[in-house]
Amino acid sequence: MGRCARRIEVRAVAAAAVAALSLTACTTSPGQPSAQRTTTVRTLAGVPLVPCTIKGERPTPATASALCGTLNVPEDRAKPTGRQLALRVAVVPASGSRASADPVFAVAGGPGQASTQFFAWFPAGYPELHATHDIVLVDQRGTGASRAVSLPPLPTTTGLSPAAADARLATWARNGLRGVGVDPRQLTSTVAADDLDAVRAALGYDTIDLYGSSYGATLVQYYLRQHPERVRVAVLDGGTPVDVPVFERMAASSQAALALLLRRCAEDRACHGAFPRLDAEWREVLARFRTPVRVVDQASGQSAVIDQTMLAEAIHAALTTEAGAANVPLAIHLTAAGRYVEASALIGVDDTKEPSLLMADEILCSEAWARYDAGEVARLGAGSYALPLELARAQERAAMCAHLPRGVVPSGDADAVRTDVPLLWLAGDGDPQDPPSGLAGVAAQQRHSAVVVLPAQQHVVGHLGCLPSVVAAFVAAGSVDGLDTACVAVGSPAPPFRLR
Repeated sequence: MGRCARRIEVRAVAAAAVAALSLTACTTSPGQPSAQRTTTVRTLAGVPLVPCTIKGERPTPATASALCGTLNVPEDRAKPTGRQLALRVAVVPASGSRASADPVFAVAGGPGQASTQFFAWFPAGYPELHATHDIVLVDQRGTGASRAVSLPPLPTTTGLSPAAADARLATWARNGLRGVGVDPRQLTSTVAADDLDAVRAALGYDTIDLYGSSYGATLVQYYLRQHPERVRVAVLDGGTPVDVPVFERMAASSQAALALLLRRCAEDRACHGAFPRLDAEWREVLARFRTPVRVVDQASGQSAVIDQTMLAEAIHAALTTEAGAANVPLAIHLTAAGRYVEASALIGVDDTKEPSLLMADEILCSEAWARYDAGEVARLGAGSYALPLELARAQERAAMCAHLPRGVVPSGDADAVRTDVPLLWLAGDGDPQDPPSGLAGVAAQQRHSAVVVLPAQQHVVGHLGCLPSVVAAFVAAGSVDGLDTACVAVGSPAPPFRLR
């Protein structure tokens, strides 16, 4: 899920395909009814849920049998009788014969991913957890079937004067917001956290467990801050505490992830044998792209101009996934040799401008954790290959946000979440977005928490190696005390470096 100026997206969970396809035979398939399903009538605010199939194509194709419904909530809770929003809700009942009283609410990332689509793989990816827990999925307001609204792609302002560029963006915002049918200010995380609690109450659960990946871990923290008495335990996978300015650190985080990957290649006999000059080649590539380079595809005759920003975007995006990271040494080697088309086939970035969800823009423009001050980006990212990219994104974000209404945020939005709720933080040591270094303050802020770092992995890791079992054991125990994480040191086999 690479993070960009307008939208954050979880990409690293593509490896969940492996987890989903390697299910153990000891649990009921999500497509098979369990005794729990056939004997219990589930209701949402008194209305029976109906059988349905949830389906997702990303990060991996998956389906699961579920019970679905919608819950109407006030768009603005200060106006409870005003306009209502319908939230899409899916419950995947526990696959075993008896479910724990506390379900697992799985919260998707982005911001912008719809949980009922993105987490169709979750029951199969966490079979032990699903055996004893209902899985609850809620499309966050402004996503999926919960009134998703998109803005047009940002207009190009290259070559315009500051005044002309600002005028073009003002027109873009004015036209994009006209007739959207929702109040943009009510699409933020603090409002969405109250939505989750409304769903909890409507389903009749007293307390819940939470799992959030990437931005989903951010929303979990908002819920913890607003409804701590309703949380039994929480798992935060590939996330960062909300008092840490993750975007302002992105250039430095990506540089550290790249340095780690290059070191891993140097220590790997096959990778070092194939690319004995990799560090030098990387320096050559950086120097070459200080000036834009025109690349011609001889096969198609098409050409493109590549600069440092585009190079950084491709490298950073590759570093978010295990499979992408495995391609980086070869891509650097090919680029140093001038074989640009072959390199871009390995780690190329689709630069197609797509509409952005209004809720994502409102969150990124309004919330303290997402601040993106260009001065801080430059200070914290000094020396990073990704600095030109992050400065460009920070400047684009600032220009866009100047023309969108500020969303609802709580007082103390920038404060750390201090809680006694047991928390399990999961991170990949090579994560270029939410690295383990961002978790340095967790122990002081959350005394019943633990941080587990999976070696040689990237962004979002809970589905890898032995971690599904670790997560299940943590949720079952309701505590990090005595949690056996020895298997994590073994790691999860990372894809071998691609050598040719």
